[in-house]
Amino acid sequence: MPDITPPRNTVLIFDLDGTLVDSAPDLAAAMNHVLGLEGFPPLPPEDVRHLVGHGARALLEAGLATHGASATDEKMDGLIALFIAHYKAHLTDKSRPFQGATKTLRVLRDQGFPLAVCTNKREELALPLLNDLDLSSYFDCVICRDSLPKYKPDPLPLRTCAERTGTSSGIMVGDTMTDLSAALAADMPCLIASFGYGRFDPEDIKKARQFDHFDEIPGIISEIIST
Repeated sequence: MPDITPPRNTVLIFDLDGTLVDSAPDLAAAMNHVLGLEGFPPLPPEDVRHLVGHGARALLEAGLATHGASATDEKMDGLIALFIAHYKAHLTDKSRPFQGATKTLRVLRDQGFPLAVCTNKREELALPLLNDLDLSSYFDCVICRDSLPKYKPDPLPLRTCAERTGTSSGIMVGDTMTDLSAALAADMPCLIASFGYGRFDPEDIKKARQFDHFDEIPGIISEIIST
């Protein structure tokens, strides 16, 4: 029988937007609020999903680009402030954990795994979102975009999750190339949510394990730590 790393030595690290939580509706609403202030029509939420996951600046730049517009750095700073103010006031109007997410977190905790969140969302947004959706209690560590000097795809946040949970290894669960790149750089396996917001080249997605529903995660993790 192969040696199996005890669960307590492996931290399971979850991305937030597009992995644990379907936050695209509220992010789209915040972006459309800013676009409206600039005189542009709103974008359908389904057109915004694949734009999520790279930060407010990238989201707004992409939103403006769909209307053939752009903004100077100074102008963009102002638009980001408007975006964040609106988003903070409507964090969980429509955002919800993906189906099965909460149940799977409970199962993994019962199995003895330390759990962490590693997100490129800022603390002022990520922490209230986790609290409002009753997810905070599941996690031993939460690392946000502004928690450390570097953020994903740099491996530092993932390694910090392992350090702060006293573990010697980790598994990343995400939905974008940013998550996969961070996992590869940290020398960690990566699971990718097929229902998430990311888009992948065929060669890149081969470097991860995909899952279609949270119920699949415990079995995949068991396979990984058994090899």
